[in-house]
Amino acid sequence: MKRKLTALICSLVAALTFVFAAIGFTACKKGDEPLKLLEENILDDNYDNYYEIFVYSYNDSNGDGYGDLNGITEKLDYIRDLGYTGIWLMPIMPSASYHGYDVTDYYNVNSRYGTLDDYSNLITAAHEKGVKVIIDLVVNHTSSQHPWFKSAVRYKNGSGQGDDAKYADWYTFSNTAQPKFHKNGSVYYEGQFDAGMPDLNLENEQVKAEIDNIIKFWINKGTDGFRLDGCLYYSGSGGVNAKSVDVCKFIKDTAVKYNPKAYIVGEAWADKGAIESFYESGADSFFYFPGAGSGSIGKSVLSKSALELYAAMRECNEIAKGNIPAPFLSNHDNGIARIAARMSKDEDKVKFAYGLLSLFSGSTFTYYGDEIGMVAKNATSDPDLRVGMLWDNSGVQTKLPSGASGQASFLFGSVADQLKNNNSILNYYKLCNNARNAFPALMRGTVSRTKKDDSSILYITKTYKDEAIKIVVNLADTSKTVEEIEGTLAQSICVSGKIKQSGTTLSMPKYSIAILT
Repeated sequence: MKRKLTALICSLVAALTFVFAAIGFTACKKGDEPLKLLEENILDDNYDNYYEIFVYSYNDSNGDGYGDLNGITEKLDYIRDLGYTGIWLMPIMPSASYHGYDVTDYYNVNSRYGTLDDYSNLITAAHEKGVKVIIDLVVNHTSSQHPWFKSAVRYKNGSGQGDDAKYADWYTFSNTAQPKFHKNGSVYYEGQFDAGMPDLNLENEQVKAEIDNIIKFWINKGTDGFRLDGCLYYSGSGGVNAKSVDVCKFIKDTAVKYNPKAYIVGEAWADKGAIESFYESGADSFFYFPGAGSGSIGKSVLSKSALELYAAMRECNEIAKGNIPAPFLSNHDNGIARIAARMSKDEDKVKFAYGLLSLFSGSTFTYYGDEIGMVAKNATSDPDLRVGMLWDNSGVQTKLPSGASGQASFLFGSVADQLKNNNSILNYYKLCNNARNAFPALMRGTVSRTKKDDSSILYITKTYKDEAIKIVVNLADTSKTVEEIEGTLAQSICVSGKIKQSGTTLSMPKYSIAILT
């Protein structure tokens, strides 16, 4: 069953120059023919193109200098027109910090971002356009300013009153100093991230009951699922252990109790083996960290190696064990950095990295601003990776997050500039997302390599149910002629130039992708 596609109409209204065709499209230079997009074939499942948003910095709807939920609602046409069918909102709950990962109230919205009514309006508008919304669920720790923690430390320090005793075991305390424990009065409490983020005791049944209520609350608001923060720290000092995996299972089981289609994607920043272990929880997805940043996807661009790219595609699928892989290029964590920086600010390589990502099965995730090639002023600074978007040439409208050293570099122009340029990074992203939305096998298929003729040419088949598509990738930085290909060119994605087919031969410019049926 296909998902409702009112968004396709929105795209046509928003961009009358777009011409839909039964076959192929090619990214072209400004002034050339308009983009040609394929008809979408979006299935009603949990495979989506996700767009990650830091609300604080995204779009300010009321002029106070802070991005807000209404600002995202205003940009839904933009997001959907780019081919994104899901949004991941970084923490939206009240918090003591700029980043929001230290929650002080799990049942409300950060007042800078708006109200619960604003959130409901965003959900309604997103669903009308065929866009899902998931939010960060941060339950490995709370803020030290959370009322639960304040009650717990009062009780532990002998000054408790009223219901304070109820929360005594909601956190992990010690009477002696230990690594990653922090002092409060006469006791020490566990906080693996920092003193402002005391760790919840996730083995406590009262805590689990509260998490059940939190999940129910947000799903009843229309939330489509959750991104789980810090899964490695659900029990102990990080790493894989059965207790952490069990917490993921508990969250997944709880979410589907209230919405059978709830989508769960977890952050287990680890290697292949550790991520495989977390998939045993039954959660839908865990991020494919081995491919991100300077990992295998970016390396494939720089090495021009078909074998390296194919190995990454196979590994990404194998790790997921029949669940939904979650590959990505960059996100908000400073160990990942923005992809444009990883690609040495080379526009062609920035584009091609996303082209390769789009070939991976699963739900892909794009960090806001990557679609225009944003580069953080300081790539190792957490707040620098969360600065504002450049929507037009009037400048960035949102305030810098606390601790940021300055606005990002916008080497390739604003959103407004790139929308007008058919050969922009933004429009290349649109082409890639459209390909994923047009071919179910591209997002969901099993992959097999069908030829090994050239170290820089990848020739694969992706199969899903009764659909099989063939994909030829030229990873070289020079044009290539590929012979004895099978099928008819249905779609081409190029950083520049065009793919030409003559019989069973393809003429492929550098960094190009051909999809054949």
